[in-house]
Amino acid sequence: MIVINHDGCILCVGCASVCPKNAIEYIGTRMATYPELCIDCGLCVKACPANVIEMFPGIKNVDELPKEVRRKYKLG
Repeated sequence: MIVINHDGCILCVGCASVCPKNAIEYIGTRMATYPELCIDCGLCVKACPANVIEMFPGIKNVDELPKEVRRKYKLG
């Protein structure tokens, strides 16, 4: 699973353009992620010029993220 720090995202859509599973897309004013599609390849992390994507391999649900990560990224 990837998590994007939306406060620092520059909306370049580089992450979405390299994702082989279309697990990231631009919607409205931010990038949306689809953890169920993510294969943890890391291409999006490497493609991000703003360095605002963090990967958590093997996690497919926000509830599985550590509490401090959910707090940091303001996730449910």
